[in-house]
Amino acid sequence: MLKKTLTKLSLTQRLLVGAMLWVFCSLLVAGALLNQLFQQHIEEQLHKELNMHMMQLIAQMTLDSAGQLGLSQALNDPRFEQPLSGLYWQIDVSSQPLLFSHSLWDETLTPPRLQIDKETWFRYKDPELGELYVIGRSIALAEPSHAQRYQVWVAAQKSWIAEPLQRFVWMLVLTLAVLGCVLVVGVWWQLKLGLRPLRQLRQRLAAVHEGRANSIDGQYPQEIQPLVSEFNRVLRSQAQVTERARTQAGNLAHAIKTPLAVLANAAKKPDPQLAQLVLQQIHAAQEQVDYHLSRARVAAAVKTVGVRTEILPALHSLVKLLQRAYEPKSVQVELLSGQKELYFKGEAQDLHEILGNVLDNAFKWCETRVQVQVQRAEALGRPNALKITIDDDGKGIAASAYSRIFQRGVRADELAPGSGLGLAIVADLVLLYGGSIEAMRSPLGGLRIEIYFP
Repeated sequence: MLKKTLTKLSLTQRLLVGAMLWVFCSLLVAGALLNQLFQQHIEEQLHKELNMHMMQLIAQMTLDSAGQLGLSQALNDPRFEQPLSGLYWQIDVSSQPLLFSHSLWDETLTPPRLQIDKETWFRYKDPELGELYVIGRSIALAEPSHAQRYQVWVAAQKSWIAEPLQRFVWMLVLTLAVLGCVLVVGVWWQLKLGLRPLRQLRQRLAAVHEGRANSIDGQYPQEIQPLVSEFNRVLRSQAQVTERARTQAGNLAHAIKTPLAVLANAAKKPDPQLAQLVLQQIHAAQEQVDYHLSRARVAAAVKTVGVRTEILPALHSLVKLLQRAYEPKSVQVELLSGQKELYFKGEAQDLHEILGNVLDNAFKWCETRVQVQVQRAEALGRPNALKITIDDDGKGIAASAYSRIFQRGVRADELAPGSGLGLAIVADLVLLYGGSIEAMRSPLGGLRIEIYFP
């Protein structure tokens, strides 16, 4: 029940309730502690006062010529002379009252028997006088012929402590209540001030949702600013994905316009080669559709967080597949990697598309040997980067064609079959993932393709 209630509260209400509970518990503990300390203090003060009266009483004790105990003079506190004033003294001998103050009237103190030469401080409840604080001591007068011991008592009623303690408790409760209210108001104001950036953020998000703004503007505290930056990054990413989708749609429409125009013109006049022409143009249009759809899919996939693909298993499966496809050439493949856990930060399908096209090109133009090396690029000053190098021992291409082979529709050998889209697709995919691709002469004699991924 409590959990359901808390889940319905806002963040401000939860923090305020928690702060109120903490303030209440803290003030409760502080009040109890202060009350205990004050009670100990007034008890210590009372103990000192009673001890002072007892020392004064002992100093006034004398024996007359007949050996009777008396006081040389009365104690200077007038409360000892007032009946039932709450302050009393009594001198016992053999547990029998011998002398006592006028404040006792016709009552007597009956505390427990004292040990010899040991001062005692305790509380006890007298049936007539109520609860008392008592201090006592067993003494013997300095008379060689008088060995009698006396028990000296000085007592005060508990009301002497209870009344000031009660007043203190009321003042303490009132003070702590005012302090608690001030603290709660302070916490409420602090929460209102501290959570103001969240309210501003909610307003900015509403403006973005309603189309009145493209991003979240304003400066926020350092605890919230990273969240705002991530929101803005997501918004920019979404805008980029939308813009890419529009661009891809336009490119796709433009790409299939030519095959459709050719088919429309051919349909207007009889042509015995119409069927073959239709197949060619449909094939060309299908390649264009696949190319642009692949770019659109990757553009969206790149924004997916937390996706990664292990590289070495993908390479092994592609090499086995291509070795079967190019079995007559008996291509020897070397996979070089000094590290086991190497990951591509993207989807497996995109990794297969990139490596499959490059490896297929290497298998197609090599003589008998293809070399693949995968490593991290920290040594090259690019921390956390991934480098994939694919070499073949073929005839290679002219240096002037190194950059052109990644352009759409360009083929290094115009006599070989193909559309010229393979390496262009690879370059587009690599760039979409924030990487780079470069062609150069291979140490094996053919072509080297170097791919970097962040």
